[in-house]
Amino acid sequence: MALPAQLGPDCLVEVELGCADGQFAFQLARALPEVFVVGLDIREKLMASNRSLAAEEGLANVEFGYVNLNVDMDQVFAPGSVDRFHVLFPDPWFNAKHRKRRVIEPWLLQTLCVQLRPGGEIHFASDVFEVALEAMAEFEAAVDALATDAAQGLRNMAGAWTFWRGNPFEGQSRREDSTLDRGQRVWRMRYLYGA
Repeated sequence: MALPAQLGPDCLVEVELGCADGQFAFQLARALPEVFVVGLDIREKLMASNRSLAAEEGLANVEFGYVNLNVDMDQVFAPGSVDRFHVLFPDPWFNAKHRKRRVIEPWLLQTLCVQLRPGGEIHFASDVFEVALEAMAEFEAAVDALATDAAQGLRNMAGAWTFWRGNPFEGQSRREDSTLDRGQRVWRMRYLYGA
C-alpha cells in the first residue's frame, strides 16, 4: 500500500486488521494526522463505504483495503514497513470446524513480524477470555521461536503471559465501546518486535 505523498516516506504506519466499520481507524487518523492509518477487512462493501466516508471527511491519512488476512497478508506490506498492527476483537469461532478461521496463528504472526519495523508492535484485544488466552499462547510460542535471534525477538510489553491493562491508544472500536458499556473486561496484549 502506497504512503500518501503529503505524509512523507518516514511517517509512522499503523494498521488495523479486521477493521469492520473502521471506528478505531477513523479515531486514530483524526487524532494523529501525521500517521498513515490503514484498515483492512474481508468485507469489500464495508471497505468501499469506509473509503467514501474518509473522502467525505477529507481524511488523507487513512486508507481501507479488502484483504483475506489468512491468505493475502504476506503481499500487502513490504518487509519492515509497518510500525504497529492492531487486531481488535476478532471473531471467536468457537465451533471446532471453524477454528482455522481464527486470526492469530503462526503463519500470520510470522508475516506480521516480517512486515514490522524494528521496535514495531502487535496490539491485540478481545472481550472473550478464552480467545485472548489462545492468542496469547500463539504469541508466547512465537516469542520462544524467535528467541534465538535477539535482534528479531518478540516480547510481551507487560511481561510473559501477562495482559496489558487499559487502552493506551487514541481510539477504540465499536466492540470495545459495547464491551465497556456492559461492564465487561477487555483482554489486551502488546508485543514488541526487535527491540
